Amino acid sequence: MCDELEIKQGELVLEAGCGTGNLALKIKERGGRVIGLDNCQAALDIYRKKDPKAEVVLADLSKPLPFADNYFDKIATCNTLYTFPLETQKAILRELLRILKPGGKIAVENPVKGWSASRIYEIGIEKEIKKSGYFKAMLKIFKLIIPTAKVFYYNSKIKKESNYNFLKAEEQIALLESAGFHDVSSARLTYAGEGILNTAVKS
Repeated sequence: MCDELEIKQGELVLEAGCGTGNLALKIKERGGRVIGLDNCQAALDIYRKKDPKAEVVLADLSKPLPFADNYFDKIATCNTLYTFPLETQKAILRELLRILKPGGKIAVENPVKGWSASRIYEIGIEKEIKKSGYFKAMLKIFKLIIPTAKVFYYNSKIKKESNYNFLKAEEQIALLESAGFHDVSSARLTYAGEGILNTAVKS
């Protein structure tokens, strides 16, 4: 996402749905000034432990955001929009368009409709075996067995959540265009082909 956003030194970047700040920290490493927005105080507290100087805003993306028009140079939203119904997704993107500067860029990433956590895990194991060798990879997998079990458990709950709205690649493109964004990129597959990433621009 950082590569796709083409972050430049000193640009003001919003991470909409920043969670515990992992992406925000990467954006900051690239020289961006990041404001992390999330509706979960506990997640923002964890982010602040990682970066005591983090700029955070507790807010609900489905409501008007506390920023002026044309405020941000760039916006990132990763694995967030799918948790809202389709009409709310459209409203959120229109609000993000409002606070993005003309010429500003947005990067949107979400799990693709029909995604599989096991496929992501399989690809990860294959890469780790190539990188570290079979024995070291198996040792690492054994050490991570409990967190891995938790990941699969929570992913199974996510897939059963009836309010979530996963999109196909062409649907995410259409969603960005319907919100008023231009120059929407072709979908780039992420997370071992289980996620879709698009960028778009405010004209």
